[in-house]
Amino acid sequence: MLTSALIVIIVSIIVGVAGQLSYLFIVDQEKLKLSKGKIRELQQKLKGLKYDDPNFKQLYNELMQENSKIMRESMKPTFITFIPFLIVFFLMSSYFNYVPIQYGVPISLSVNGLTNGTLYSANGCLLINNSSNVTITGNLKSSLYSAKIMKPDCTVLFTSYNKTTYNASISSLIGSKSIEKFNINGGYLTFTPNELIVFSLPFSLPFIGNSINWFWAYIIFSFLSSIILNRILAHYKLIA
Repeated sequence: MLTSALIVIIVSIIVGVAGQLSYLFIVDQEKLKLSKGKIRELQQKLKGLKYDDPNFKQLYNELMQENSKIMRESMKPTFITFIPFLIVFFLMSSYFNYVPIQYGVPISLSVNGLTNGTLYSANGCLLINNSSNVTITGNLKSSLYSAKIMKPDCTVLFTSYNKTTYNASISSLIGSKSIEKFNINGGYLTFTPNELIVFSLPFSLPFIGNSINWFWAYIIFSFLSSIILNRILAHYKLIA
């Protein structure tokens, strides 16, 4: 888990730095500086002019043209880096959403569609709400439990009230980083691994809380690394 968290942070920093470096090398900085200089001059000339002044429209159009030049030039890195950055994002989302399922670690179990009966494991390999079995009553749309896989070669059993037993092997869950679904008696069991938490905060943030998952870590570290490098490049006048 610690290794995964470090990889998320490192990749996020690389993405932020790569974005700024692409801005440095792809954008024509001299053209950008020239346009920004012209904009400042035009803004000074427009000060104090009224909308009906004969010179206002011409100066304003020139200002918009320079703004368009800046926008077109600044967008060049986006067109080049968008696809690679998107690929990196989707690779991370598929690999770092969840922690691999391990023996003895609680995960979420959703039970859907089972009628009356008892859900348990063949050799005590699965604990459901820290119990060896759970009673299912009624046709469930969805019911959530905490589950722990305790042993290998694990099979889940469901014995209905008419004494019919159904089973599903869940041995493949160990090491899984994705949501897994198993059919049993026309219903299904859904096991959801724990979310990868990169780090926890001593305080809570709006919309985020105090647990930073891979997504927010990616956003925060890529943004911070991009801003820091941007300030450094601007300080040494390497970018406009």
